[in-house]
Amino acid sequence: AASLVSLTRLRMFCSHPWLIAEKTPDSGDPKSYGKFRRLLELLEEIFDNGEKVLVFTSYNRMSDLIVEETCKCFGIFAESIDGRTPVPDRQDAIDRFSAVNGPALLSLNPRAAGTGLNITAANHVIHYTLEWNPAVEDQASARAYRRGQEKPVTVHRLYVADTVEEAIDQRLERKRELAEAAVVGVSGKDEEIDDIVRALQMSPARTTP
Repeated sequence: AASLVSLTRLRMFCSHPWLIAEKTPDSGDPKSYGKFRRLLELLEEIFDNGEKVLVFTSYNRMSDLIVEETCKCFGIFAESIDGRTPVPDRQDAIDRFSAVNGPALLSLNPRAAGTGLNITAANHVIHYTLEWNPAVEDQASARAYRRGQEKPVTVHRLYVADTVEEAIDQRLERKRELAEAAVVGVSGKDEEIDDIVRALQMSPARTTP
């Protein structure tokens, strides 16, 4: 339990040091933190092209900071959907975001808004807080890939090197590689028969009791 608490606080610190403070500092520039500054640089590039973006983070305070600084730095529409947002109000927030003519940002918690929502007005997805489970991340990205999307979708993933976030990123990649290796022969093509045979040959021998 203590290790889990420590990991959680490390993840929070990597998102932004302000998250582990009891309250948001009255002074100081949030842009002084490198990862957050990089996020704002990415946002500037996206907004200069007149495009919309979904930013996923696990922490409500981080979401508030992203929305606040987006409004302050760029003067554009920015809103959030997380566990504090009543379920009936979530579609209204998406509709307001989609109705904006030009750049806009929607900050989302992947647990609250990572499934079941269609947000094709955005063609950029930024994973600001990496998740341990690749399925959670992939389902979140899929919010912009839904039917009706007319533009190529770019997915950005931000993490701090040599920290717990890099360990999470490496674990995600390993899980994806295992999943891809395990799923073969799903469409009945001739070449997939060879894949199945190879997979069987590589499997450890089993003995029947």
